Amino acid sequence: MIGVIYGGVSLEHDVSVGSAKDIIQALEAKGFYLRKDGEWEVDGEVVSNVVPLLKECKKVIPMIHGSFGENGVLQGFLEMNGIAYVGCKVSSSALCMDKDLTKRVLESHGVKTTPFTTVFSLEEARRMEISLPCVIKAASLGSSFGVYKVEKDPMIYFEKAFALCEKVLVEEVVEGRELWVSALEDGDQLILSDPCEIVPRGEVFTYENKYLEEDGATYHVPARDVDQVLLKEICTKVFQVLGCRGMARIDLFLTTEGNVLVNEVNTIPGFRKKSLFPKALIAKGYSYKEILSCLLEGSLCVGL
Repeated sequence: MIGVIYGGVSLEHDVSVGSAKDIIQALEAKGFYLRKDGEWEVDGEVVSNVVPLLKECKKVIPMIHGSFGENGVLQGFLEMNGIAYVGCKVSSSALCMDKDLTKRVLESHGVKTTPFTTVFSLEEARRMEISLPCVIKAASLGSSFGVYKVEKDPMIYFEKAFALCEKVLVEEVVEGRELWVSALEDGDQLILSDPCEIVPRGEVFTYENKYLEEDGATYHVPARDVDQVLLKEICTKVFQVLGCRGMARIDLFLTTEGNVLVNEVNTIPGFRKKSLFPKALIAKGYSYKEILSCLLEGSLCVGL
């Protein structure tokens, strides 16, 4: 039996539910739903101890996006209880969820990222001289939560971001194209999709663009007129340097000057059939179910 853990207490709860719905249907898997109030629900019933039920599963797919799911906490819980799971381990999950640390590690290995400054408090933000326009971004959220393009009054957006996260990034506005590459381990091979392009309807690819609006963005799958070899070399290095395993979605910018900048790395990307991660791999020839099979047949972490 395959288990899928989904829901969670983060802002990305609804995204997780959508991802899990398609996975459970494709695999005829068993769902383990973590409600917003922190209670576990299995087969429509609240359970006080989910661990024995999870241990009945041959393998578990963690599909909780954001806090407590994608940041290593859930992976640690599974390892401590000896439950086999797919995807990135504790260390790489925690590292990739923190955009500040992700950038610092990548930069130390020669991978260029979006220029940024890390801010640790509102008091520090008030003392800063901010060059506008800029992007103010909560450091440890996904699905475009807590991301603001700022033209004026930056403190308003610092307050919003710090209400969501204890650490905030200030990034330069990048002029160029927004790309992504889906990375999937297929046996002992790392498969990279062709680079794909997002053209958001607005200036920032928002949560609403991604999940609520039918015409929130245009997607070029694959992207046109890009150096696929260079982009795939960079993404391979990103996957290896950050210690990723199983899968990741790597988001990048291609600047008007032709420079490639890594924006962020998602270790549990959206997994609806129409989501960016499977969309790029399906265009490469994989079916949705084959993508899941690669994950399930790949290396597992069992823990204690």
